[in-house]
Amino acid sequence: KDLGKCTTLVDDDVKDFIKRTAYRLGTARDARMVTRADELTSRVSTTELNETLDKLEKLTYSKENRENKRYASNILLATNMISVGIDVARLNVMLLVGQPKLTSEYIQASSRVGRSYPGVAFAMYDGSKSRDRSHYEQFKSYHESFYKYVEPTGATPFSKPARDRALHAVIIALMRFLEDSLINEGDAAAFTRAKYQSRINQIKAAIVRRNESIITRLDSRMENDGTQIANEIDTYFEQWEHMAEDYDEEHFSYGEKYMVKNPDDSFGRLMKSFNTAPYDKAFDTMTSMRNVDSTVSGNVLIWE
Repeated sequence: KDLGKCTTLVDDDVKDFIKRTAYRLGTARDARMVTRADELTSRVSTTELNETLDKLEKLTYSKENRENKRYASNILLATNMISVGIDVARLNVMLLVGQPKLTSEYIQASSRVGRSYPGVAFAMYDGSKSRDRSHYEQFKSYHESFYKYVEPTGATPFSKPARDRALHAVIIALMRFLEDSLINEGDAAAFTRAKYQSRINQIKAAIVRRNESIITRLDSRMENDGTQIANEIDTYFEQWEHMAEDYDEEHFSYGEKYMVKNPDDSFGRLMKSFNTAPYDKAFDTMTSMRNVDSTVSGNVLIWE
């Protein structure tokens, strides 16, 4: 809802105000041209996100191809995706539409501006929202000590949903970088459990110990899933071996070169982007910590 509100502001209010200000103080040529706003949100693809991050670094449009000019970003719409990992020197003005629900998110998001040069963050509160009114009334005192309002982070390490989405990627990465003979893209086809059994046992033991140490350190009543985790690891390595057997060494890889497009039937891969190619036996692997939900298509039925 807030993202849609921002889109309306950019497409209507902001552009209109720029034109009216230019007419009042100068001429129409003085109005700054505002093109389509770029987005850092979960509703755009990973490819578009990478293109947007590349555009954020640009200060002028690309002159290499005049028929397809790539202008620098002048307005960026973002959700809490911008809170972590965005370090662009030219981001110096931010408008926070509404107060973020978490103080930690508020601090992280507003810290994205002024990284290299002085920056400013404006907070636009909604008078119809009680939380926004409260922050407006206590603005000075809140900002003088807002670090004490930072909420503790809640996490459930080694939970079943987390293991289903990420455990296979962890063990594949460990196996690949601990064994020199498996490090290259095409070396995935050379894997067999018999050849690397000692390394499999080492990885399995390390992950199970990690799970047990977390439970002990938290002093919680969490159930120890060490046996289940070990069985899941064995299953993943067994599936890896079966997939490698279906292809020769020249037609099976980890999947890095097929991140954007899917391979044809003659090529196989160990991992694929999450929620793509449903008939591919490769492991569903997330390429972003933000996109964790599947997309569901829907139809709108109109009854007369």
